[in-house]
Amino acid sequence: MFLPAVELRHLSKFYREGDGERVVLRDAGATVGIGEIGVLVGRSGSGKSTVLNLISGIDRPSEGTVRVNGTDLTALDEGARTRFRREHIGFIFQFFNL
Repeated sequence: MFLPAVELRHLSKFYREGDGERVVLRDAGATVGIGEIGVLVGRSGSGKSTVLNLISGIDRPSEGTVRVNGTDLTALDEGARTRFRREHIGFIFQFFNL
């Protein structure tokens, strides 16, 4: 039985810019199983950090679902996402001053 460690379904992320909207991700999806290694590759500004922020629960998607080890992070409020991250996620930031 395949049990995904990370499952992204129909993931979209938009940011408001004045009267408009900046699309960072649109209808993205991926599944990474337990014991598998996933790699995010893309040019600068393509949404790699945004995907990591969504997987870790730091940010919420505009649309879609993020599941980590069976927990739907999109169904959790900010406090619950913080607790989940504290107990289940290890994150090394790319900027040394953070």
